[in-house]
Amino acid sequence: MAKPRSSLLALTVFGLCAACDQQKPLVYVLEGPQTVELTATASAVVVPRGDKVELHVQRRTSGQWRQVRLDEVSTGQCWLYRPPPESEAEVAGEVRWKVSPENAVKFDPTVRLDKVRTARMATQGKITLTPVSTVPCEPNRTVEGPPILIEAS
Repeated sequence: MAKPRSSLLALTVFGLCAACDQQKPLVYVLEGPQTVELTATASAVVVPRGDKVELHVQRRTSGQWRQVRLDEVSTGQCWLYRPPPESEAEVAGEVRWKVSPENAVKFDPTVRLDKVRTARMATQGKITLTPVSTVPCEPNRTVEGPPILIEAS
C-alpha cells in the first residue's frame, strides 16, 4: 500500500515543480509620470551654533503602475517588484539635502533605523536645508521639498 502513495506524492510534487518553472515573476512597470511630494520639518528652528537638529521628511508618491510578467519587460525598461509606497512616514535619512550657505551644517554619518537625519549647525546665521528626493524609474528626475529655515546663533 505504501508504494502507490509514494508514487502519487512524487508525481504531485514533480507536477507542481514543473508548473513553477513555467511561471514568470510578476513585476511592475511605470505607465506615466509620477507625483512625489516631500514635507520637511526640524526638531528646532532656532538653535545655538554647534547644536544638533533632527530633520524629518515625509514622502507621498503616486503614479500609474502596471503589473506584467518579467519576460514582457522591454530591454532597458525600468521595473520594480512592487510599486513605491504611497506614503512614507520618515525618509530624511534617504534623501539628499541642499544646504545654503554651503558647509553650514555637518551631517551625522550614522545611519539610523528610524531614518531620521541629524545635523549640527556649524555656522551662525540663517541656514536653509532643502530635501531632494530621487523618483523611482525616472532616473534623470529629482523632486525638492519645501526648505527648512534654521537660525543658528
